[in-house]
Amino acid sequence: MNRSAPLFTEALHGEEVPAERFLTEVETVVLDTILARLSKEVGGNGSQVSLAGLDAASRFYILWRYTYGAAELDAGEAIIFSNGTHVELDGPHGLTTGADNLVEKKKSKYRLRDFSERGDDEDLGMPTDDGQAAPLVDALHRTLWLMEKRPAQMAEFLRESQINREQLRLVAQALAGPALKGGELGDVSPTAELSALGKLMANWQSVVEDAALTGAEKEERKTGQRPLKL
Repeated sequence: MNRSAPLFTEALHGEEVPAERFLTEVETVVLDTILARLSKEVGGNGSQVSLAGLDAASRFYILWRYTYGAAELDAGEAIIFSNGTHVELDGPHGLTTGADNLVEKKKSKYRLRDFSERGDDEDLGMPTDDGQAAPLVDALHRTLWLMEKRPAQMAEFLRESQINREQLRLVAQALAGPALKGGELGDVSPTAELSALGKLMANWQSVVEDAALTGAEKEERKTGQRPLKL
């Protein structure tokens, strides 16, 4: 049995740990470093929102896209990666579970599902029955799908989902940015999702911000006058 990993960890922390835990710790450090770098590139540092503060599923999605693009992973590598991002792939609450699952598992392979495969679900991106906010990546996938297929429903979705639009923008910008187009993989061919993300970022004001305006706010913008407060 190779004990080099546990012994190395013992030297650093004063205790011996299993090799699997050691690999998870290393993976976590590496992925957190990547996330900090991406946050800086998209302007998240120093603002009220950052990639580091996202929900686990959205962090996982961004980091997978950065590291592997659209590639599928063998089970062993996928599990180590998921442990490093503190999510579960399988099980009742895993990312492979449910009709709107973020990850698809086929035999011993895992891959991410994109907006075109998930976005037609009307519940995607909506709060749970107990008011818990949906993962940002779910809201983004629904936004992209509505932009492409049902733009007239965007305003209703933004209103009912109560999503933080600045966080949504940050996730979209991270996934659409130059780092994700290349990442560590060199020359990566554009995907349908990258194309849609580019379109969303180029038209963010009209697609998202203007759609989120109430009727009164739209009238105010149109006339340049604020309604009287009684």
